[in-house]
Amino acid sequence: MGVRTRWLPFELHPEVPPSGADKPFSDAQWPAIRARLTELARHVGLPIDPPRRNANSRLALETMELVRSRAGDDAAATFHHAVSRAFFADGANIADPDIIATQAAPFGISRADVESAWQRHAFAPAVNASIAASHAAGVQGVPAYGWPNRRAISGMMEPEQIVRALS
Repeated sequence: MGVRTRWLPFELHPEVPPSGADKPFSDAQWPAIRARLTELARHVGLPIDPPRRNANSRLALETMELVRSRAGDDAAATFHHAVSRAFFADGANIADPDIIATQAAPFGISRADVESAWQRHAFAPAVNASIAASHAAGVQGVPAYGWPNRRAISGMMEPEQIVRALS
């Protein structure tokens, strides 16, 4: 369709502590939710093993902006996908600096770079601005899709639904 995507940071659960937190679903609800996520991902060809716990994603989001600053939007998207796969398919703790540094390394970013940016929260303003803009556009979940001068649509959906929304 000739649509260029730009992955922007959005913190769905900012209240999650660095150690993570259980998802807000009961043990009785979780199997159906997990099955729905797994089926949607399978339908679009994405590997997923939905984790039972939420992770604190702030380190990953700020590091994505570090990657963007050094290597551009396409690299930020590649980093985002690698971190998402690590979390959703491999069960990695994306609040762990070792995991994030490993994902940033292909872009010439060292663990020391990640740690320094994180300690200074050098990219917190960019993440905060993106989150504020997302809220203003109506984002309530992830993934979310937006385009200029229109409300965003949120949530995992079939590709055909996204095409209809863009039309």
